[in-house]
Amino acid sequence: MVLVAAGCGGDDADTTEQSQFPTGSVRSWFDALESNDTAGSLELTYEASMLVVLAAENAMSLPEAATLLRRGATEESAQRYLGSFAQALRDRYGASLAEISVDGFTQLGETYAAVAVTGKGAASIVARRAPGGLWQVDMVGTVGPALVSQIRALLEEATDGPDADTIRDVYRSDVLPALQAAALNDPENLGLASEIRLMESSLDE
Repeated sequence: MVLVAAGCGGDDADTTEQSQFPTGSVRSWFDALESNDTAGSLELTYEASMLVVLAAENAMSLPEAATLLRRGATEESAQRYLGSFAQALRDRYGASLAEISVDGFTQLGETYAAVAVTGKGAASIVARRAPGGLWQVDMVGTVGPALVSQIRALLEEATDGPDADTIRDVYRSDVLPALQAAALNDPENLGLASEIRLMESSLDE
């Protein structure tokens, strides 16, 4: 999987406490993935965003995706997906996830932040702050730019009916804001900006 390219700078945090800084949650997320701690990694992953990416990657139909979003992740499906993602990260960095360095973060509005990480190369993990204060990894913000055409394709199917309403609600509340945060972190990604405009137009209809 492709991670969003890291931007320059970022604010260093002296603490890794999950509820205070996105760096703490991302560090704990890598450690949980490395130790195959499904419950710990799922707690630090924003679930709706993960399910949208899962639906896009697997080219799910509108009813399948809507059912998945309404039902949520089962422990088995979360373990399978996060385990696969962890292996993709190991392949990307060629090392244990525990060896990835978390270097600081850049705030992207009030709700999102881009956390700079370094392994074999630099990247950004987009984190989202939950209402309770816990920062969670947002998969749409993190890998969505590489999958944005597949993500938008699902929205294009959502024209009418209860399943379409489910998809459109999730895109308004979770998907579009995460992609907009990713665009703030990568302002030179004109393709992403174009896809966001198309998505905004579809949601306005």
